Parts: sequence; C-alpha cells; structure tokens
Amino acid sequence: MRTLCAFLLLAAAPQEDSKKLLKTFREEFVAIEPASFTMGSAAGGKAEQPTHEVKIAFPFKIGKVEVPQNLWEAVMGSNPSRWKGRRNSVEMLSFDEAEEFCRKVTELLRAADLIGKEEFIRLPTEAEWEYCARAGTKTAYSFGEDAKDLNDYAWHTGNAAGNDPPVGAKKPNPWNLYDMHGYLWEWCLDVWHDSYEGAPANSAAWTEGGDPKRRVLRGGSWKDKADALTSSYRRGAPVGLKDDAVGLRCVLASAESKPR
Repeated sequence: MRTLCAFLLLAAAPQEDSKKLLKTFREEFVAIEPASFTMGSAAGGKAEQPTHEVKIAFPFKIGKVEVPQNLWEAVMGSNPSRWKGRRNSVEMLSFDEAEEFCRKVTELLRAADLIGKEEFIRLPTEAEWEYCARAGTKTAYSFGEDAKDLNDYAWHTGNAAGNDPPVGAKKPNPWNLYDMHGYLWEWCLDVWHDSYEGAPANSAAWTEGGDPKRRVLRGGSWKDKADALTSSYRRGAPVGLKDDAVGLRCVLASAESKPR
C-alpha cells in the first residue's frame, strides 16, 4: 500500500518531471566518511561549550545543497515559501513538516528504485551537521577565521535582501557542500540543550533531556550577521516555527546508522 501511495504521489506531482527531480536529488548527495572531530568552540558562547570529541561511527551521505522548492512541491504538493524560485531553498516549514518531507521522499525514491530498501532520508543530527560544516577544518568557518571572506561562501545580512538566490550560488566548503554558512538555518534532529554538558560522544541525535518543544537550528541565514554563521554556532527554535530564513538539508543513511 505504501508503494502504491508513493507511485500515486509521484504521478500527481505538478509541472516538472518528478522522476528527474528525484534523480537529481539522489545524485546531489555527497559521501561522508566516519572519523572523530572536536565539536563546539571554546571561543563561542555557552551554547557552544564545552568542546568535546565526537565519533562519527558510520558513513552517510548529505545533500550538497539545501532542499529546493521544486523538489519540495513535487513531493509535498505545495510550496510554502515566501521567496519563490524553482531552485531557491524551500522555507517557511516547521520541524514536523521537514520530517514529513523526509518520510515522503524516502517512499518516492524507493518506488523509483533510486535508493535501496534499507536506505532512508532524514534530517542530520547536530553532530553530523557540524562535522560536515567543518569539513575537516578547525577554524571558525570552513574557509578560515576571517569573516571578511564570508561573501564568497555565504548569503548573510551584509549581502542578501532575502532568500532569493538559487542553491549553490556561492563557493562550497572543502567537502563540496554549499550554503553550510548562511542562506537558511537548517533543522537538525536534536532536542535543544542550552550547552553541551552531558552531550553524547557519538553522532546520535541528542534527544534525552533538554527542551522537547524546541529543536536545533544550524548554519545561520540571510538575516544574520557573521558571528551566527560559524561552523559551531547553534540556536534552538520551537518545533512549530515557520520562518523565511529556515529550511532543511537531508541525509541519506542506511539502517546501521539510525540516529536514535
């Protein structure tokens, strides 16, 4: 029944060739190898401390760009975004809606034989997100310490009037991931905690304790200044938040790397 529903949803998708959109989505995942890294920042605020070692135990794949509006519309049947554009990142979506997109697009990808039966799409954990944002670096940004170089890599309050450019218009980080700094905040799976006291030492989603009505946002946005766009900066937001500076980036994972 779920496969039938997936095919019906795919057939009903408007305007663009939905199979082509799904194929592009699948091809835009970047393979990430496991390793350990230092999460947080000693120079940051309380929310970024204490710094701690985190082990990424399993390989996974992450979208090289945020989810664009044409794919969201093909999967969900509507486009909630304020700043309309086919390849602009989708915004104005809650945490629950981001998770629902992940569930639906998983069904469609399986029905189209673009992923295996044991593979699925989900939001990144906060640890996975920072690991990918840093891309092997230890500096404030993936390109170094100096915010004067931010214009080459990010949309922020100093160079953007809205969520109007397409995904991937700026330079990528060292792992070929675009818009990790700025553009839109990105939902993560973790429940919000005010600091890293008691944080897990692995890449699982941190869902114990904290504020269950709030989830983690990462990356900063076109509305934010440079200090909110670092690899370690984090904020919590109500799960029902819908804002034109909040979107999502997806992870393609296998059963062995379930985050919770």
